[in-house]
Amino acid sequence: MADILLVAAGGLVGTACFLPWLSLSVNLLGVSVAGSMHGTDTTAGKVALVLAFASVVLAVIELRGGDGSLRRWSIGTALAGAVIVVYKSWRYSSTFAVAAAGSNFAHASLGPGLWIALLGGGAAIAAGLLARA
Repeated sequence: MADILLVAAGGLVGTACFLPWLSLSVNLLGVSVAGSMHGTDTTAGKVALVLAFASVVLAVIELRGGDGSLRRWSIGTALAGAVIVVYKSWRYSSTFAVAAAGSNFAHASLGPGLWIALLGGGAAIAAGLLARA
């Protein structure tokens, strides 16, 4: 059960890298423009994606008959990827929110990538706790 949850954790973190981390909308002189920044648009998103892929590979090896030695590495890589996604998306969102705070024509909000990465990090922690039991 813990190994399957660990595969899911890495998959969730990897999925979060493809989802929008930040949504920005600007309304100026009656013209509305909206855009989003995905995780794969940044170097940090690509690093998190590589860590998530490594986590899934290690978890699959562990699931297919490992001795338990790769489980910690898989949990660590999934958590590191989730931390990168959460930190960078929060940082980008707060940077754009501060820039748009003085105006009423721009709005920045967090995208779903942050929340999916939090689920992946939580699943990695749960897998680590279940493996200990």
